[in-house]
Amino acid sequence: MRRLHPRSPYEKLGGYVHLPRLIDKARLHRKGLLDGYNYKTVGFDKHLLAFLKLDGDTFEEIANRLDEDEAILEWVQKNGAQHSPEAIEQWNQAMIARHPDTAAKKARFLHFLKEAGGEGRKDIRTYFDLIEFDEGRLNDE
Repeated sequence: MRRLHPRSPYEKLGGYVHLPRLIDKARLHRKGLLDGYNYKTVGFDKHLLAFLKLDGDTFEEIANRLDEDEAILEWVQKNGAQHSPEAIEQWNQAMIARHPDTAAKKARFLHFLKEAGGEGRKDIRTYFDLIEFDEGRLNDE
């Protein structure tokens, strides 16, 4: 069976990277398709929810109640933290650039890269790159 993947973390909604992916994960989680993975408490999902100052359970409820991304974005803009376009872009760049910055994180990153079939790849340096590769959106070297 083919794995279901949320949208790319690079995809933007309302200027925010990762927001369309977070919407997809909220919907997949509600359908029981994330294999018990609690997306709201880890990684980029946790960082985006914190940046927006939104409760993960409430966001999930809204993402499953509203059909259109634009309606969800409107809710986020009304209920979440207000950020300037400059602050959003600064946050985006920080997320896009995230990479393993300790020996332990590097070892874990390389383990996941190997599991995804990318052992030895030098072009996959950031977590966004790893996600893209693992989910089949990153071309061969």
